[in-house]
Amino acid sequence: MLLDKLTERFEESVETINIGNETLGIIKLNGARGTVLCTLDLGEYQMPVPSKYEAEASIELFILLPEYWETTLDEVLFHWAAQRLVAIKSRLRSDHWAISGHTFSLGELPSGRFKDLGFSALLMMDPMAVEELKTPVQLGEKARYFKALCPIFKMEKDVKEARGMDKFMIRMMDKGVTEKLDEFRESVIKPRFLFWR
Repeated sequence: MLLDKLTERFEESVETINIGNETLGIIKLNGARGTVLCTLDLGEYQMPVPSKYEAEASIELFILLPEYWETTLDEVLFHWAAQRLVAIKSRLRSDHWAISGHTFSLGELPSGRFKDLGFSALLMMDPMAVEELKTPVQLGEKARYFKALCPIFKMEKDVKEARGMDKFMIRMMDKGVTEKLDEFRESVIKPRFLFWR
């Protein structure tokens, strides 16, 4: 049923891929917007969130991949992204919960440019670049919210924790950074002082 709703919303067919016993969705966005890799049944589980976050108890997770990434499990970066989604989904389904602003481990990154950039965590956040997922998908009487997992640098994580998620998101928007995984982006936080040896 969620697949049908996503196909209708994106006006594109949703491919699926299996990793172990898990099925993930793949939506290739038009233009050069990238590819959505998402969970499809995490939202069937109601996370035990505090009552003030009840609207976020039923979610699906996604990673917005660059359009030039191959979407097969033979590709190491795609395989890493799929594994992270499955691992984070499994953690949340084992009586844990998360809302926008929570961070997760990157796991074991494959060697290459993406690893060399020095990202330190995946930040759970509301969609910015994927307009189609900004509003929840209605399944009967239940609303299913989509949350992005965005790689962030250590300094970004530190500022997010010190200043709060809202201020950090304003900084991201000001710098034109979205949830899209970008192997070429720089940190939105610059050190205030340079120390010389």
